[in-house]
Amino acid sequence: MNGRSIINREYSWLNFNSRVLFEASRPDNPVLEKIKFLSISDSNLEEFFMIRVAVLKNQIKAKISESSVFPGITPAEQISHINLKVKEMLKIQHDILYGKIVPGLRENGIKLLLDRDELLPLKKELEPFFDNELKVALTPLSIGPTLPFITLVTGRLYLAIGLNPGNTKEVLEKSTLSFLEIPSNVFGRFYNALDGKSFIPLENIIRLFLNKLYTGYEITTCNVVKITRDADISIQGEDAPNLLKEIESKIKRMHRRSAVRLEYESGLPDAIIQVICEKNRLGKKDVYQVDGILNLKDLLHLYNTVDRDNLKFKAITPVYPRDFKNRNIFKAAGDRDIILYHPFHSYDPVVELISAAADDPNVIAIKQTLYRTSSDSEIIRALIRAAENGKYVTVIDELKARFDEKRNIEWARKLEDAGAHVTYGVSGLKTHAKALLIIRKEKSGIRRYIHLATGNYNENTARLYSDFSLFSTDEKLTSDISSLFNLLTGFSLEENWKAVTIAPTDLRQRFIRLIERETANAKIGRKAMITAKMNSLSDPAIINRLYDASETGVVIRLIVRGICSIIPGPGNNGGSISVISIIGRYLEHSRIYYFYNAGDEELYLSSADWMERNLDRRIELLFPVNDNIHREFLKKIIDFQFGDTENLWELMPDGEYGRRETETGKRDSFENIYNYVRDIEISKERNSRVLFRPIVKNKYNSLDREEE
Repeated sequence: MNGRSIINREYSWLNFNSRVLFEASRPDNPVLEKIKFLSISDSNLEEFFMIRVAVLKNQIKAKISESSVFPGITPAEQISHINLKVKEMLKIQHDILYGKIVPGLRENGIKLLLDRDELLPLKKELEPFFDNELKVALTPLSIGPTLPFITLVTGRLYLAIGLNPGNTKEVLEKSTLSFLEIPSNVFGRFYNALDGKSFIPLENIIRLFLNKLYTGYEITTCNVVKITRDADISIQGEDAPNLLKEIESKIKRMHRRSAVRLEYESGLPDAIIQVICEKNRLGKKDVYQVDGILNLKDLLHLYNTVDRDNLKFKAITPVYPRDFKNRNIFKAAGDRDIILYHPFHSYDPVVELISAAADDPNVIAIKQTLYRTSSDSEIIRALIRAAENGKYVTVIDELKARFDEKRNIEWARKLEDAGAHVTYGVSGLKTHAKALLIIRKEKSGIRRYIHLATGNYNENTARLYSDFSLFSTDEKLTSDISSLFNLLTGFSLEENWKAVTIAPTDLRQRFIRLIERETANAKIGRKAMITAKMNSLSDPAIINRLYDASETGVVIRLIVRGICSIIPGPGNNGGSISVISIIGRYLEHSRIYYFYNAGDEELYLSSADWMERNLDRRIELLFPVNDNIHREFLKKIIDFQFGDTENLWELMPDGEYGRRETETGKRDSFENIYNYVRDIEISKERNSRVLFRPIVKNKYNSLDREEE
């Protein structure tokens, strides 16, 4: 790979998942954290097949010969490469599970009983559970003359059971193949045996007692199988009255969509594999043998169930920001711009601001975008309460947020029932911007409060994802965010944005202009530098501009967690491109964009990655960070990450990633950032002159927090 070539996005994604999988094998990671990373890698892989592989298969059906982005590589060739890489990945997953995790659990008194022979001594103990609970939830689905081949629901596990009719009565149909769905949704995937320390896959318990379900048959084979189907939902026409119903209908028909992969437990007879493939129109390259248990993502059950703090990362307590402590939330948010970095900073102020707005008699209206939310969202409950309290509540609910469609539909109905005005954004575009606008009547007149973020309004993922929050009453920003909501609800496009930039109208052009400005400065001998932190980088036009910039001497530093299609290396005139990826205890989700600008530095936060979908097919938001203290804070975060020695991977010119070796001691960016955030808040506590104004008592004291 050299010149102006770029790395195939599917290959880059597989590389990313290998980095996640590495965390499951790291000797210094506690065993339950290894389980978590193993389950994440498997969940990622399933989603990859449901979306990306499904797209490639659809391209083959449409007779698309090659990608316009990656010329010379056909969809079929990409699938062949994926097939080889995934088989290698599956082997590594199970080597880690059986070679490291299972022994590691045993060393700590926890048994994960994956070998069927281990269950024979427990058969008598397990029989009451099977007879009284498990058996009731099982429905044998045999294939016969009047029983058509069943539809295997995507993502669910089935036992494929080979049968010899033997002594079955003549009055009954004969069957040689039957399926049993494993009721993981009822009992969980792993049964916690009576000693409380042993976990057994449900399918292995069912196997012990199959003769109770198939009386009169000889059971010849019994293996777990799983089908994965296309989940890339496309909507034809997005008129509001029908959008919710159409998405809901597509979700309900998901089990009917095209199959993209068959996984099966080793030992399944070829004849059964062949019939499953024929019925689901799967080819040889769509079939994956697994030498061990399937659905490793279910192992997250152990992580959530086993209450052993010593087997997990040492818990940290998010720092509650001094700016909000013991103060009215509106007074705090209105005094000055505040930037928080979650999960190092507590997410509570975000929830408290929305909750306070719901109950404050002076709040007139609340407007908010929702992309991914939690199932027990305090934020949405506050919005419902606000609507019930008679406030004007407007919610842009992104029904097309992949894999969260059902949850968003449910919340939309509850919000509408409460009297909120719910819209679904702009036709053909996903609303991915994260914005909250609160309109409040005060003595000085109407005042607008905003919260902008790089991440979703989800209290649960805010503890696991690293994201930035900005609280502001800046007139330029609040005016622009008012215009953004007018665009989303009234389709009224502002022509003169004062501070923010949005996609798809002008964000791509803005990024290109910023890159070209650095390029122009480098050409006349000025220092030029670009630093960008994001989730993914695959947009060809942006990549080409970065190549241009590097060749003229611009130093380009990139932190890209996942897909990265750019090739690092030196430019012709002294510039260079370096790329790192940080993988560790928190999921890196924030987006920071920095441009040196001949010393007049510009920093931005954004909801958008440098991907075509973000720049061309989504409503996205880029907003400036103007406060010098906040700028230094963001630059320090970047420095910590580039100096990491524990979680950092570096992208090499051959497209592969390598871990940084060091002899200068451990530098964990997660730990350093937490200590940095904590020290800042401690310094605020000790010296009121540092970074904040004195506390002023006010009449709004019902929402004040107690001193911690």
